[in-house]
Amino acid sequence: MRVSDPTYHTLRRLHSLTGVVPIGAFLLEHFFTNSEAVQGPKAFDDAAALLGHLPYVTFIEAFGIWLPILFHMVLGVIIATTWQTNTGRHGYPRNWHYVMQRVSGLILVVYIIYHTWATRFSAEAMSAPSLYAVMRAHLSNPGIFAFYVLGVLSASYHFGNGLFGFAVHWGLATGRRAQQRVGALGLAVALVLALVGINSMLGFLGHGINPFPKTHPAEVTAAVGAR
Repeated sequence: MRVSDPTYHTLRRLHSLTGVVPIGAFLLEHFFTNSEAVQGPKAFDDAAALLGHLPYVTFIEAFGIWLPILFHMVLGVIIATTWQTNTGRHGYPRNWHYVMQRVSGLILVVYIIYHTWATRFSAEAMSAPSLYAVMRAHLSNPGIFAFYVLGVLSASYHFGNGLFGFAVHWGLATGRRAQQRVGALGLAVALVLALVGINSMLGFLGHGINPFPKTHPAEVTAAVGAR
């Protein structure tokens, strides 16, 4: 499939915009909420329940998450099939990043469909007393755990590297040095997100690292009473 250069340029801008603003914001929120798993079952279940009871949550999910993701996926397929890229001017490593961006996107299509089917659209998962327990049982399967690791790595890289495309296509990084800095920043973001995401998964299995333990009100009261 071939499209005109102006149309292709517009598609790239829209694709990068949806990947950073609605979808990127959702990814960060999703990783943040999942990080509550390292605090224990109650912390995660409380965080999930809070999101589930937001006003107009169905409207927010439909128009703030699922439609942007679908739009981003369709545009991604169009861009991948046209393969009209100027990444050669950025050097050999950037060509590899372009290919990896497309590959990680295809992996994410499969991962998102499976993850959504197994959790958000699963009547059993949504009606379970504890979503933490559901995820713990889910991730206890080594094959599923490995697949989720692949999904987390793909999502982290796709978003982090996507920051480079966003900065370039929207004219935020025009010089070579600026593009190198944005590229390095994007990879750093991808690394941090990957570590956070995998640590959250380990949290569901009771092996996550809790770098910032919370002090519960009961513990504070007990500590004061002991003085």
